[in-house]
Formats: sequence, C-alpha cells, structure tokens
Amino acid sequence: MSNNQSSSLRRLCSATAVCLGRVKHLFSRKQVTAALASGQADSVANSNRRKLLASLSALPVLGVASARHASAQQAKEKPVVAAPTSGSSVGTGPFNAAIHQYYVNKVIDLKDPETVAKQKLMPVGKIGNLSIGRLICGSNLIGTNMHERDLSYVRDLSSRYTTTERIWMAMKKCQELGVNTFNLKANNFKQFDLPTYEKEYGGKIQWIADVIAGTDLAKFEPVLLAHLKLGPSAVYLWGGSVDQWYFNKQERNIVRAYEIMRKYDDGGKIAVGFCAHRIEPIAWIEKEGLKPDFYHLTLHHDRYWSAHPKENREPLEMFDPKFRNSIDHTRYCDNLYCMDAEKVVEVMQDVKVPFMAFKVMAAGAIKPQDAFNYSFQNGADFICAGMFDWQVEQDAEITIKAVAEAKNRKRPWCA
Repeated sequence: MSNNQSSSLRRLCSATAVCLGRVKHLFSRKQVTAALASGQADSVANSNRRKLLASLSALPVLGVASARHASAQQAKEKPVVAAPTSGSSVGTGPFNAAIHQYYVNKVIDLKDPETVAKQKLMPVGKIGNLSIGRLICGSNLIGTNMHERDLSYVRDLSSRYTTTERIWMAMKKCQELGVNTFNLKANNFKQFDLPTYEKEYGGKIQWIADVIAGTDLAKFEPVLLAHLKLGPSAVYLWGGSVDQWYFNKQERNIVRAYEIMRKYDDGGKIAVGFCAHRIEPIAWIEKEGLKPDFYHLTLHHDRYWSAHPKENREPLEMFDPKFRNSIDHTRYCDNLYCMDAEKVVEVMQDVKVPFMAFKVMAAGAIKPQDAFNYSFQNGADFICAGMFDWQVEQDAEITIKAVAEAKNRKRPWCA
C-alpha cells in the first residue's frame, strides 16, 4: 500500500469515527427518554433521521464501497424489525416506531431505581436459593415452535415477525417488569443470539433448561451437558420423555435420567425437575420417592370450543401420528395439552414440590386473564407463558392481580 493510499485510508477511518459518534449520539438514553417524556418521540425521530442522513452524507466513499456488499446480502438477511406499529407518523424508514422502540428498550437500565421498583411489583417464589418471578417467559412462541392446530400459516407468520431484535425486545421487557426467568433450549442461544444479547442489550439472563433428548436414554446425558455448558440455573427432563417412558412401561429411564441430572447439579446449586403433559407420571414419581426440586406440568381447563371430548382422549395422543394427523374433529388435533385438569388439581393438592404450570392458555385458546386465574387458584406456584414483545406488560399485570386474588386458594404456596 502506498503512502497516499495509507493517508487516504486514515482520513476515511477518521471520518467514519466522527460519523459513528454522531449516529451513536442520536440513540443516547437522554434523547430517547426526553423525547418520550415530552410526547415528541415522532418529531425527534424525524429530526434524528435528517441528522443521520446528514452524517452519512459525509461518507460517500464508504457508502459506495458498502453498496455492493449490502446489495449482495439484502436477499438473505432478515429485516431489523417488523413493519411500523399502527399510528406511527414516521413512515417506513429506519426510525419507524418499531425500530424506535427497539432502541428505547436497549437503553433501559435494569439497575435504575425506577426499573427496580417495577420489578418488585412482580411476586416471586423460591426454589432452593433461586428467586423466580411467578410469571416465567417460555420460548416456544418467540422461537416459532408454537402449536398451530390446523392453521398452517401461523408458524411462517410468526417467523417473519419474530426477528432477533423482536425477541430481544420481548426479553428486555420481561427483565424490566420482573419476569426474571426464561424457559429455554440450548439451540435458542444460537437462534436468538443470546450471547450478544447478554453482552450488548439485556445483561445476564436467568434461565431454566428444557432438556429434550427424545426417548433414547443414551442421548440424554450429552444433551444435558450441552445445556449445562451454557449456564442454566435449573434443568428438567422434557415432558415428552417422561410421558412416553411412563406409558410405555419404561419407568426406569425416568429414574436414571433423574440420577444423571443430580450427578451434575453442582451440589444442589442447579435445580432439577421433571416435566409432563399428564398427571400419572408425576403421581408415580411421588410414589417412588424421587426428590425433584420442581415439577413443570401442563394445566388448563377444557372450556373452549376446539377441545375434543374427554372420552376420546388418549394418553400419548400428542406423540402419535395417528392422532396428530387425524381430520376427525372429535379427536386430538394439536388442540389440548392437559387431558384431565380436575385430576391434576386433585393430585397436586397433596404435592409439596413447587409446581410450574405451562400451556395454561392451551396454546392461545384461552384468554390470559382466565388462564392465569385458573392456574394460580388451582395450585400453580408459577406459570410459564409464551409472550411476544407487545404481550409482556399485559401478562405481567394479569399475573400480579391473579396471584393477589389467589391468596386464599386451597393448595398452599410451595415456593
């Protein structure tokens, strides 16, 4: 490289640094919060857009050099966020309301006294030394692994909405409002780019590992170790393994998986649990005298139109293609996850182990107010719910009220 080329490169780098400094200033916490407080967020966004364009215009060489690369990448990269929210006057440019909210969430200081005050509104329970908000954020919804019944477009629709940035917005909102624990799988760390989230956006997360290794016991230990390498605060055996091993008379596999989890619980520092979609395996585990730190169990009523009749329900219907692919409306069609809620409530009354209820809304068939109240009134110590970014605040408020209204419930709080 010649001296002239080196000098030009240095000038370009210097100009780039100045430009990026200006751009960074546009996203400062003071500007964002002041704009929101004054109600002038949209006008500030428009002004910032003009300033951004002015700053970038100082870099024509950089713009030309990057244009070809950007063009080549455009077809295969996801958009930063989804389309602007309704009512936005900013338009479809880089400062639409959705992107604006992304940066608002980013600058939230989780240790700020005002934020801490919000977090303390969320009631908490303890599993060992682990303090967990009564509302836990699940991963199926934001991870586009949701149940969709016969609406085959739902997963594709969700995958186009839940960009990495949208997922980060949801998680940061959870942390802001005291939803301090996430239910995740190892693949979510790559899928959601969680290492970058923790480093640049939301800080260290507390999470429970859903360890899915199918029904091959030989695969369980290596899959568990892959999760433990990522630092969960708790682990549990996937409900599909528990259900199928129990109903297929392979209960010994449940015991062995428990022993493996205990082997790696770091002297009790990592909580160990079982998941199930049926109450029978949980009753068997209690009878066998195993001592998990928590249960992760489905709980929801069946008072919604798509629930099939109780007399047509089979123990393993959600894992059997014969039922999963049925077009008989009186049979299972990815539509029911708690086969006998009354029995679950009855059995869990006498169980002293903390109880995390999931699928409480039957994958969207039951409204959250109804679902959360039903679960807490009937014995759940925590609920795990999938949430998009725009649902977090609503669900946090519902949880706070539902826990308060369940203070006189029959089952004692066990966490």
